[in-house]
Amino acid sequence: MRALILLLGLAACAPAAGPRSGGLESRGLWADPPACVLVLPADTAAETGLSPRQAEEALARHLAGRFDRVIGPARRDALIRRLGLVLDHPGDRRRLAARTGCRHAALARFWGGRGWGVVWSETRIGVDLAILRLADGEHLWLGRDSARRGDGGLPLSPVSAAVAAGLAARAALDRETAASVLDDALRSLLRDLPDLRDAQAFASRNSRVRPLSSRK
Repeated sequence: MRALILLLGLAACAPAAGPRSGGLESRGLWADPPACVLVLPADTAAETGLSPRQAEEALARHLAGRFDRVIGPARRDALIRRLGLVLDHPGDRRRLAARTGCRHAALARFWGGRGWGVVWSETRIGVDLAILRLADGEHLWLGRDSARRGDGGLPLSPVSAAVAAGLAARAALDRETAASVLDDALRSLLRDLPDLRDAQAFASRNSRVRPLSSRK
């Protein structure tokens, strides 16, 4: 019973999060599918154990499997410095879009954290992602997902308690866990995003599909 109370207490302390949301597409995604996306600076909670650069690079890597061209954080920051841009200003965003030929962007928020009890530890990382047009900020696609990983066990005996505590401590102190869980969350999230590596073919294919409400 004491073990169950410990596990329930740890679960209660886990980061709160909303439900998973599959990708929500706007008509703009069909009419003007992005051929290129620029990864904007992300809001990365310190509790995740991830640096903003680490999270943004992971996002860029996964987006490369959906878009023909992705501008990651390293090139983005180099361009911002060279051109003297402030991305909070809409005019500077439009200037960056014109300079790079990349008219769309990916804006993300990374949330979550770690919970660690005596016999159980858990890491949960969540991602809120918007694909938007740089010119006007219109959202073309929205998604939310998370992944979690834990280790430990129930202390049913002194030996199992020691083993569970050791597994929990190892998982909690593993610096690679957060990055690996983030990869899991991004893979799950982006499976709902259409493959736009051939944006023209995607637009042509979807322009021939009428909404169900218009079919007879």
